[in-house]
Amino acid sequence: MPITPDTPLFDYKQRVAKRFDRASHSYDAYAHFQKKVLGRLVGLLPVEKASSIVDLGAGTGKALNVLSEKLNPDHCVVLDLSCQMLAVARTKAPKTLNATYVCADAEALPFANESFDLIFSSLAIQWCLTPEALFKELNRVVKPGGYVVFSTLSQNSMPEIRRAWQGLDDDEHHHHYIAHDSLLAVISQCGFTASYSELTNMVMWFDSPEDAIYSLKKVGASFISPSPRGAVSASKWRAFLDQYEHQRGECGIPLSYQVAFVVMQKPLE
Repeated sequence: MPITPDTPLFDYKQRVAKRFDRASHSYDAYAHFQKKVLGRLVGLLPVEKASSIVDLGAGTGKALNVLSEKLNPDHCVVLDLSCQMLAVARTKAPKTLNATYVCADAEALPFANESFDLIFSSLAIQWCLTPEALFKELNRVVKPGGYVVFSTLSQNSMPEIRRAWQGLDDDEHHHHYIAHDSLLAVISQCGFTASYSELTNMVMWFDSPEDAIYSLKKVGASFISPSPRGAVSASKWRAFLDQYEHQRGECGIPLSYQVAFVVMQKPLE
């Protein structure tokens, strides 16, 4: 489904892009969780050579060096919804990488059918609101026998934030991520075979609730409502932080993630 100015998703995607644009120069300094996930995901690459690849939701390009080393691609498309993220990625890519930088939406990819041997995506597809549209697009552009290797957040991510907001108001303040069994069902429905899937729990620790939320803001990952809404009042924000503080543990303030790691393949025709 093309995302155009007259579709409901357009405003949401514009706000996501602007959020990551603003975080483009602070991202690397705060992306500790993202780096852990990336390190795990690259270890799951199923092939040693892929001629044409995509880094989908590439961000600042942290994966480009290792993808270049491990896959030795003839051509790499570096794609992100944020043009400012891509500008940073361009400065960090290895000079030997034959790369094309594309600012586009993963749910409306500007590529011909069966263009790529492998699509790689670390912690990006959770920003897509329609998984069916996403995976249909990935199936369309990957070659028969090709792979999609990705990580994404799953249903039980960031429960601390959800608990802290409970009882304060009826608004949405946290993302609702797809459950792992639902994710695998969509993958199958869209024509892929999941050769590997894993659900992993990871916890990051912070000195204060403010630091935990700041870590999300500085990588562009704080909550973005599917529909525009007003700002949270100062008193309600303080009440939220107080509730979050009650969840302090021996190591500090927790921020927990449930991460899905998946390797899927498009069957040979």
